[in-house]
Amino acid sequence: MKDEEKESDEVTLEDTGEIDLPQLDLNPYIGNKVKIEAVTEHKGDYGFYIKVQTEVVATLTEKRKEPLELRASRIFSLQEDESGKIGWGKDTNLGVFLKKHKADHYKDLVGKEIVVQTVTNKKQKRDFLSFN
Repeated sequence: MKDEEKESDEVTLEDTGEIDLPQLDLNPYIGNKVKIEAVTEHKGDYGFYIKVQTEVVATLTEKRKEPLELRASRIFSLQEDESGKIGWGKDTNLGVFLKKHKADHYKDLVGKEIVVQTVTNKKQKRDFLSFN
């Protein structure tokens, strides 16, 4: 059995329906300057990518069981050339981002300062903290 496959108990729920989920106002964090804390490499269904994540922008504790750390993040895709080398082109989103932040490699982004912005995930219809 895979780790994510866990047994569960079947239940019958009586009163279910659409509910109002808590909304988080991200406006107070837009424009804040924060440093990049981590760059991690991943392989997904569509190939390789990196996730660039900032230091904690804010820690929310009000009305929460456990504190929630807000961070800005951004995902950049990587490409594989004919010889199997993985990287990025100079005109790709990652290439432009690296040049903007005077970094030769994405690992050099750690410690660089960015300005927090929001990006809307159209599928989920939610805003997330990100940066350009």
